[in-house]
Amino acid sequence: MAVTDFKDAYSNPDAETITDFFADFEDAYQASESLLLKLEHAPEDDALLNDLFRRVHTIKGNLIYIGLADITPLLQSVEDILEPLRKGQIRYNDLLSDLILAAMDHTHQWVQSRLAGNPDLIMPDTMQQLCADISAIALASESDRPGLIGKVLPLLDPKANSEPRTQLQQFKIDTHADLNFMESLLAAVDQRSPYWHGRTRRIALLALAMNKHAGQPVDPTQLLAAVYMHDFAMAFLPLSLLHKPERYTAHERQQLEEHTRAGSALLNSLGHWSDAARMVLEHHERANGEGYPMGLTDEHTCEGAKILAIVDTFDACINSRAHVNLPQRPLIRAILEINRHAGSLFNQHWVDTFNDVVRPRQKPPAPNTHS
Repeated sequence: MAVTDFKDAYSNPDAETITDFFADFEDAYQASESLLLKLEHAPEDDALLNDLFRRVHTIKGNLIYIGLADITPLLQSVEDILEPLRKGQIRYNDLLSDLILAAMDHTHQWVQSRLAGNPDLIMPDTMQQLCADISAIALASESDRPGLIGKVLPLLDPKANSEPRTQLQQFKIDTHADLNFMESLLAAVDQRSPYWHGRTRRIALLALAMNKHAGQPVDPTQLLAAVYMHDFAMAFLPLSLLHKPERYTAHERQQLEEHTRAGSALLNSLGHWSDAARMVLEHHERANGEGYPMGLTDEHTCEGAKILAIVDTFDACINSRAHVNLPQRPLIRAILEINRHAGSLFNQHWVDTFNDVVRPRQKPPAPNTHS
């Protein structure tokens, strides 16, 4: 009989067993994430691939032991991808990395949901087909593989939590004619590049949600104006420059970096928006002082710019393939990139806030002690 409820499968676990399982699961899951990122820099490293396979296999075995065997087919499909990778039959690349990351992250969320007694994230019939589709990717030709991955990634990574579900009016935004004017310009700007479709709204919702979660240290109306204008000047650069895959020349980089000063100047010219203007000017500054245009360190950068730096990078990471018609990067990929640079490029406090808003962690529930 298929296991459909955690309490039915393991109706009287002791607290120590639950705690040990969850701790081991979290350790193995985080180690798997780290190994996947390392493999991108060393795709032919057999030791890394073997270690990753062992971690996935261990997670699968622990799930069976704790009574969550029905979750394991997704991990089996991951093993079906890893096995030909280990044998050198297929080549590791960022698309496969994204697929495995998304499958592991879905497993992680599934376990948390099941332990909390919540409904499954995907219906059983859909999950069965999804697992079959993932396993088939390993057998597909190299030319067919990207299309198959593009088919399954949206199911594994629907990004339901990548932007807060609340609307702008819930953030106590003051009505202002200037904001209405800025917003009227966004439709044209968002169509300027495939990178930007819908991005301003996504960034605005996340920035405002982070600010609200932290207790509104930044004026939300000023923050919204900064979001609207932070990349406005970029729309006036040639698309050939915006989408250039090669390294920028010194002159081209100077052109790109000038958008922070241009956007800030536009806001200052309107009056009433000096806080927003500063956020726009500083949103490419970095905590370690390696940003631009002034090379400010964390303590000299305004809080709004620190928020904007994170949400701008997060959205850019997810949509980094937009102009070449490939699948979006998984949500977990972008989250890991932000966290990898916490304390160096991004302010640690705001990274913690970002994590709370985008992907709140659940704790395992207390075990059922009823006989």
